[in-house]
Amino acid sequence: MKSTYSYQYPRPALTADTVVFGFDGREAELKILLIERGGDPYMGKMALPGGFLEIEAKTDADGNVIEEKNETLEACACRELEEETGLKVNFMKEVGTFSTPGRDPRGVTVTDAFYALASPVSVRGGDDARKAMWVPLQSVLTAIDSMPSGMRFLAFDHDDIVRRAFNQLRTDICFEPVAFLLLTETFSMTQVQEIYQTILGKEFDRRNFARKVLMSGVLDRLVPVGRNVNYKLNRAKFEELKNSNRRLKLQFV
Repeated sequence: MKSTYSYQYPRPALTADTVVFGFDGREAELKILLIERGGDPYMGKMALPGGFLEIEAKTDADGNVIEEKNETLEACACRELEEETGLKVNFMKEVGTFSTPGRDPRGVTVTDAFYALASPVSVRGGDDARKAMWVPLQSVLTAIDSMPSGMRFLAFDHDDIVRRAFNQLRTDICFEPVAFLLLTETFSMTQVQEIYQTILGKEFDRRNFARKVLMSGVLDRLVPVGRNVNYKLNRAKFEELKNSNRRLKLQFV
């Protein structure tokens, strides 16, 4: 059946891109996941994993749409991330929409950007990504800052997306329990503090930090092994807090 509403306006392409943050505990370093593009435009240039929104439509002999199967932009971001790097994530948050004219040489393209959190596990290039790699965030930000005026380090406007995503993460970790998703299943309070100090670029008093984190109620203390005390994220409390209007009281700044 032909759609009741059909407008003859130009339609932009829609894409979704993801900034995946990972924390390297051995080096106390925040990293992001990048790909090397395997095709034009920007062949060989580093970029964020992402791609076009898929729209499937079945039509009859007259060209009328009889069935549509579309995906959300978040589903698109998850699918492209897995196709291009092999990585699946359980947490993704919207960063914003990027629609500057000329951002994509292929035509008018609007992208919805997300950030995700994961442990920096092994990744591989796939689909139209030649390679996939974890890169220290600070080295990427330094490279972005060192580019001459009008030049970009990453493909498209991904320099801008990385900056906005990192700023969003720095805000979110003070009010939402997202930083714990960068850790392994069990972790020490020292590791938690290292993540906060790395992302926020500040040092905190050990006892005061631990007190504020434990007041959030999202950590379960495990039985001590010797002198070591480890913790585990309470997923039920995490989801409850994430989906409620309550916020973490971790205003360290």
